[in-house]
Amino acid sequence: MKEVRVKIGDRWYTVEVEESLGSPARVTVEGETFLVEVDRGGSRPSPARTFRPGLSAPATRTGPAVQSAADDGIIKSPMSGKVLAIRVKPGSKVASGEEVCVVEAMKMEQSIKAPRAGTVKKIHVKPLQQVNIHAPLVELD
Repeated sequence: MKEVRVKIGDRWYTVEVEESLGSPARVTVEGETFLVEVDRGGSRPSPARTFRPGLSAPATRTGPAVQSAADDGIIKSPMSGKVLAIRVKPGSKVASGEEVCVVEAMKMEQSIKAPRAGTVKKIHVKPLQQVNIHAPLVELD
């Protein structure tokens, strides 16, 4: 974990950031952990992705949807965690942005979405299986 100081408005926060190359990143602010998307391109984050201290997290503790990167059609896990659900089957047609599975880390669920339309070629995981960051989850044609 790396500790950084962040100023939001007139207030300073100590933020612990898990050292990870991927997005989402796990950050802890005042004892509460969040998964946040990381923009490494230098553009400004959209208001929907901006963390605003003082606002409570949803009761379900469901994090933002994550569109994972694909290499040759392989959708990879954006984090280490447990596969809670698989929403597709081999042969299923999926639309871009459609949820293909759900991965949980630290009691926070992440919806894993298809980065493009396609047909499910192979499912690499099973429900309740532990996965590492960048582990293959689903493969699209």
